[in-house]
Amino acid sequence: MTPWTIAHRGGAQLRPENTLSAFADAVWRGCDGAELDVQLTADGEVVIYHDWRLKPEHCRDIHGFWIKEPTPRIKDLTLDELRQFEVGRARPESVYAKAHPDVHWQDEECVPLLSEVIAVAKTARSPFRLIVELKTSFTNREEAADPAELAAKSIAVLKQQHYLDHTIFVGFDWAALIAAKTLAPETECWFTTLPLSWFQPGTPPPQSDPPSEAALQMLRYWAHDGISPWAAGFDAIKHDDSLLKAIKAAGGDGWDPMWVDITPENVAEARDLGLKLATWTVNEPAEMMRLAGFGLDAIYTDRPDLLMATLTS
Repeated sequence: MTPWTIAHRGGAQLRPENTLSAFADAVWRGCDGAELDVQLTADGEVVIYHDWRLKPEHCRDIHGFWIKEPTPRIKDLTLDELRQFEVGRARPESVYAKAHPDVHWQDEECVPLLSEVIAVAKTARSPFRLIVELKTSFTNREEAADPAELAAKSIAVLKQQHYLDHTIFVGFDWAALIAAKTLAPETECWFTTLPLSWFQPGTPPPQSDPPSEAALQMLRYWAHDGISPWAAGFDAIKHDDSLLKAIKAAGGDGWDPMWVDITPENVAEARDLGLKLATWTVNEPAEMMRLAGFGLDAIYTDRPDLLMATLTS
């Protein structure tokens, strides 16, 4: 089984992330689909953006100046206000620019609507899947849209554009996924998880990109007491300490972990439960080859060019 090549944020190491030029590039390359992040504006429009606030590293105002902290939340801007900012180029010498050295930057890119991305996806010669992350904040509900509202409005756009059957919802905030599954039971939901090492004894390895020590201890406290705000009541501790059983109980169709958690044991448990399997975000050819050997359903990557070459070599 060959996994789908999914361009993460449209292929964020090749084109400016979550922009129409990135999604058009993913279609042109023949990717199987693209992963993207949806949020709501102040006037209820479904837009594509990763962070809950505009990032100063790749955001310029109407006069061409790089914006500075504190930046506004996406949820506090109307679509017209949001469209005043350009997001197609990284600020020179920023940490973000240095981490994305091969990107072909594109001026005059603004934050796109979900409907605009669907229009690009429809130009693909073969079915192009949208892996739609419902971007809500489980640690601070004031930071982003309400999970149920975001799910409902995203589904409404996808239905209006006749693209719901080409969509899979993912997300760390399971409340949004459960809401999506309730509203559109026919749509697949793959439950995203934080790295498992964050919740195990000891210090998480660097490759799992652990948070600060304070945040790590808070996450462990929530998980240990079965009150994890991201789980919407389906904590692993309530399901034989099995995260995958919790996903199944919540109505999930698949598991969407970081690549470090793809092991023979975890893959076997997921398949025994009838769960689909995807993983994020894989950018090294050696790791791509290893993960492809597990028979995954999808691999998300910032370098779809490398993944496609690896899978066909």
